[in-house]
Amino acid sequence: MIDTSPYQHCECMRMGNQFAVCKSELSLEEKGKKVTLTPRRGEEAKAIVLDGCVFTDNNMKCDALYLFSGSGKKVAALVELKGAGDIRHAFEQLAYTRKRRPEYQLLKAALEQSAPGRLLEKAFIVTNGMLPKPEIEKLENAHGIRVSAVLQSEPSNKIPDLRDWF
Repeated sequence: MIDTSPYQHCECMRMGNQFAVCKSELSLEEKGKKVTLTPRRGEEAKAIVLDGCVFTDNNMKCDALYLFSGSGKKVAALVELKGAGDIRHAFEQLAYTRKRRPEYQLLKAALEQSAPGRLLEKAFIVTNGMLPKPEIEKLENAHGIRVSAVLQSEPSNKIPDLRDWF
């Protein structure tokens, strides 16, 4: 069982979500950018709202964190939902959250202790725009973070499922 205390109140819930970014227990949406996570049998996942719940200050932060456990692995996946014109800033937000936010480290440590298996850290940008691959690599090197995927989220497309990248 993934223990999210002392941030359990920041979890997206099946019903009665108090956070606008939570569309369901494991689906996030902001300004038309959508992402979900669909665990399989025997797997566990939680979506944690970072911006506005875990982090309430004015320092840099990303939108949410998925915690996943199953299939002999554990994944802490940071998510930034971003407009096309601000993708570069998303790299900075993800890197800052991963490297400088003790609350993220605490949640990651709780996931580490939840089950056996190797912990993987991943970062995702969900956007309606795209950058060329060389630009993405340049931003990754500048901020010292690998982004697992820059996912397209358009109203007419299927909602990206992060399970595909785990």
